[in-house]
Amino acid sequence: MLYADTSRKALQGWLTARGDGLYPLASEFGPFEMRPYLPYMAMFRRVEDGTYRITLVGTALVEVFGDDATGREVKSIYPEEMHELLEAYYDALFANHYLAHSLRIFEAGNGAEELLEQVLMPIGNADGEHDRYMVLMNRLPMPEVALDSPRPDLLVGDLLRRTVYDARTLLPVDSDLSTPRNPEEMLIPLIDLDTPADLAV
Repeated sequence: MLYADTSRKALQGWLTARGDGLYPLASEFGPFEMRPYLPYMAMFRRVEDGTYRITLVGTALVEVFGDDATGREVKSIYPEEMHELLEAYYDALFANHYLAHSLRIFEAGNGAEELLEQVLMPIGNADGEHDRYMVLMNRLPMPEVALDSPRPDLLVGDLLRRTVYDARTLLPVDSDLSTPRNPEEMLIPLIDLDTPADLAV
């Protein structure tokens, strides 16, 4: 379930661009189509050697995280002891073409705590192969969401909630990748498919 209006609009754009496919191609849904959200976007790709490389970091994200990681391996921004878990997580995302949604608390450079909503959307290359994820991050007001106790995880900041979704049905997947695994939330789609078209990008 998405909280930020920008997240909902971006996902509507992704749904429109993919049409009847499982995911859109980069030529149909790329930075140009997402230009209103570029400052809060990132992108990473799976390269030929099987590693994951960051290819885009929006200016607002550089400001939030205090670093521009463009061109680096994703795992390079995490402690070495987390690399194996991180690669297993992304391997599973790519293998199943999942959408993913998470909420986490991050301490910004000025010491203030930020609540970040992150949405990962699969994208295909010119040959139709899913080889990248577009990532959208939005700040949320801290009191807006009922939070579980934060715990350290393999992703940046303290992970509060993470859910992976079937790209076709937009329903949560019963997977160890989702945490916490709440049976009631398994019935809630990432976005209502009847959302009005005026939310589209």
